[in-house]
Amino acid sequence: MPAQKGKKVTIRDVALQAGVSPTTVSRVLNNKVDGYMREETSKRVRQAIEQIEYVPDARARSLRGLQSGIVGLIIPEGTAPFYQQLADTLADVCYKQGYGLLLCSSQNNPDRELAYIRLLQGQKVDGIVISTEHLSRDKINSLISGGIPIVLVDEDVPGADASAVFTDNYQGACMATQYLIDLSHTKMAFISGRLKALSCRERLRGYRNTLEKNGLEVNNRIIVKGDLSYKSGYSAMLRLFGDKERKFTAVFCSNDFMALGAMRAIQDRDGQVPDDYSIIGFDDIYMASMSNPRLTTVAQPINQIAKKALGAIKYQWKSVSGRKLIHQYLRAKLVTRESCKDISK
Repeated sequence: MPAQKGKKVTIRDVALQAGVSPTTVSRVLNNKVDGYMREETSKRVRQAIEQIEYVPDARARSLRGLQSGIVGLIIPEGTAPFYQQLADTLADVCYKQGYGLLLCSSQNNPDRELAYIRLLQGQKVDGIVISTEHLSRDKINSLISGGIPIVLVDEDVPGADASAVFTDNYQGACMATQYLIDLSHTKMAFISGRLKALSCRERLRGYRNTLEKNGLEVNNRIIVKGDLSYKSGYSAMLRLFGDKERKFTAVFCSNDFMALGAMRAIQDRDGQVPDDYSIIGFDDIYMASMSNPRLTTVAQPINQIAKKALGAIKYQWKSVSGRKLIHQYLRAKLVTRESCKDISK
């Protein structure tokens, strides 16, 4: 039953409610249940926590060298669909494993990234998950010297002393380009993202290398730059249309949001997808299956990214032999829908 008004609920109250020792409750609160207790016992303790409305003092626990049960996430764009999905998925994964999530959006501003990292460190979070294209290896290494794990997602920072979990962007781009080639396209435009970002450079590299591998020309005139936004995909498509020397039958966009913008530009000029131009994106955001036609794309395994990012933080806390890093590439998956056409038929 809920605690009486004005009475502070303690860990001993939880133990009494669940019929276990305070040590057992402490293990559950610190997510150290593996090998120590049955799943039913852990579930009974969590039910007792909810029943008597026990709220752990995260700051007091962190001062005692215990985990706070809170993870920070810093994303570059809070309104971008991919990062919205990443945040939602990580929040769900954290909730199911007994963690809370603090979300920060840096608006792709390096000063805000640093400010949020320091804020989260001050809150004694158990770890920080971050997608950044601004922070250098040395800066990240200096930030994590304080002892809080940092896990890089979506964007890698080579040489950084941090765990990293991200999709193999090169492999995904090679797969997308090869798919268009298999549909008999030999002239494919490419709309890139911000080339300061390693993920965008890897997608461009995969596109180039796959064309070369198939003996096809890499035509720089049909490679145009975007910034990963819907608006930039739309304007990039108009730039491709603006030069009559630019001949192409398909467009590979560095993310889905730009692909949807490019599709809209084609349709606004009375073109048809895929009859006039095939379009393929990258990420598999939720809107990709809602467009008309539905967008063929390369899916990032967001659920795996979220689980492995939290796992990397937990692994570091559990490691008895010092801090260990986890560096993982996850394979992308091609999702075929209706926006691409075999032009040999």
